[in-house]
Amino acid sequence: MNNLYWFIGFITVLALSRIIPHPPNFTPIIAVAIFAPRIINHIPTVICATLLAMFIADIYWGLHSYMIWTYGSIALCTLLATNMRLMTMSIIGPVLFFIVTNFAVWTSGYYGLTLTGLIACYIAAIPFFYMTLLSTILYVFSFYMIEKMVITQVKHRT
Repeated sequence: MNNLYWFIGFITVLALSRIIPHPPNFTPIIAVAIFAPRIINHIPTVICATLLAMFIADIYWGLHSYMIWTYGSIALCTLLATNMRLMTMSIIGPVLFFIVTNFAVWTSGYYGLTLTGLIACYIAAIPFFYMTLLSTILYVFSFYMIEKMVITQVKHRT
């Protein structure tokens, strides 16, 4: 039962991180998707928790037609993180998210379903990318430092 409370609390905090005021695209979602497999050995649980938090926030902000692309890219970040170095994945994760989600936007036809339209779509999204990249790197670094401090404290107590 205690694990259930932690799980619900984790999802709530993660969902709130997308709801409370923050700079555009500056959330810990990708960082959690990348870092959580280090501390939670059950990958389906990590994916479920991260996507459930996304869904709760999307209910608040409004559901959208790109959810499968968005959620799929987050789940893929978690799967890739199990086989890649943390800092490498801190860069690859946001890049993957950028490529997948903006490809989805391009498929809407808003920019035209041409190579020129695809390039225009990616160029239009660049201002949002740097905040995603920055937040992922900062949150992953923060999680890593917290993990090291906890490990150090546990070693000192034993």
